[in-house]
Amino acid sequence: MSLSNTSEVPLLSGGFITVDTVKRPTELVNRRTKIVCTLGPACWEVPQLESLIDAGMNVARFNFSHGDHKGHKACLDRLREAAKNKEQ
Repeated sequence: MSLSNTSEVPLLSGGFITVDTVKRPTELVNRRTKIVCTLGPACWEVPQLESLIDAGMNVARFNFSHGDHKGHKACLDRLREAAKNKEQ
């Protein structure tokens, strides 16, 4: 990794990426990175699911190694409710 001419800060492969660039909000339609959330007991309720949607969640993943189909169906119903609430 090479160093920039002006400081001891390593150059990133992106060249002109700065902290300001990283912190600047992006429009969701322009974002290419997807946020995948694995849903578990800590985020199964509608308010928590709405918070994940607000934070940019694109994909909700269910881990069928834990829980049962009935419990995951109930969570899916709450997720659909949260998504519907966010459309308003």
